[in-house]
Amino acid sequence: MDINFESIILENIREGILLLDKNLNFLFINQEAEDILGKSKKFLKKERNISAIDKEIVKLIKEVKKTHKTKFVSEVVIVDSLGNENISSIYLKPIFNYSKKRQTIEYILIQFANLEGITFLNKKSKFEDEEKLMSQLFYGLAHEIKNPLAGIKGAAQIVKTIKNKDTTSKECMDIIEKEATRLEGLVNTFKYLQPHSNNNFKIVKINKAIDDTVELLSKTSSNKNIRLFFNYEDESVNVLADEGLLRIVMQNIMQNSYDSIKDTGEIRITIKRTKNFKLNNKNLIQIEIKDTGKGISKKDLNMIFQPFYSTKKNGQGIGLFLSQKIANKFGGFIEAESKLNKGSKFIIYLPNN
Repeated sequence: MDINFESIILENIREGILLLDKNLNFLFINQEAEDILGKSKKFLKKERNISAIDKEIVKLIKEVKKTHKTKFVSEVVIVDSLGNENISSIYLKPIFNYSKKRQTIEYILIQFANLEGITFLNKKSKFEDEEKLMSQLFYGLAHEIKNPLAGIKGAAQIVKTIKNKDTTSKECMDIIEKEATRLEGLVNTFKYLQPHSNNNFKIVKINKAIDDTVELLSKTSSNKNIRLFFNYEDESVNVLADEGLLRIVMQNIMQNSYDSIKDTGEIRITIKRTKNFKLNNKNLIQIEIKDTGKGISKKDLNMIFQPFYSTKKNGQGIGLFLSQKIANKFGGFIEAESKLNKGSKFIIYLPNN
């Protein structure tokens, strides 16, 4: 029995291959290209029109056909039919027919390389560098502020005990004590940024941590009609982490989802493994928390993990910043996707233990 090795290789390599004829009809598309484009070969051959794929790719194809020149683009965001984005590099090569007096394009070969794994590693490296710098800065500031702040609060409490004070003095002392208490709580938050040894981490069951967080938030947000869906693959999804810190991450992100929903909506939590790339020889798990809330603008989305930046009226801008830094400690990081009036999705990447 003859085996078509070329076909087997083309269908299974981790690079998308697309072949067009001179009229830009689809001749061949392998499995990886189907995944990147979000279109099946059956659909594309039936459509016979390149407008069925992402408009950025169509633009590149037409440029190559017009100029007769090979083109390479190192990074392009490709949007599939479901609105999902894939970051890929694209190589387009015209294949000529030299049998005639004048060379003509016979085919256009397009190769896609999915950059998701590379992008992920670059982001993680960037977050790790930031984590070291910011952790040192904020932990140092918290240490320096804590002692004088305790003195201010204590002095205000002593002054309040003195008799024959006028109303204005008493009101001022109340304000000083209240604000000192608030700042004390903020400073205590930064203790979570102090260095943690991996030797102190333990195996944490993700499902249990999420169940406990959901139960807590449902009690504090009972005045809203929010449906919650929790989907996971199995009970063996574990990470090596500090359980208390991990709960802070879950609570911060889920609380944001609850807060973003005005009265009625839903939150979907999904846990799944991904084997497309590894970190430190470990597969990753993705914890997706998706809501139908008010969403986040594109401008704010680029800023939400920065300290003291908040889209909430009375927000301190600490929750997401802290969550990102904690995720970094466990060898992962957090991404966010959102559209105004459509909702948001936060994805927590952690190494699967």
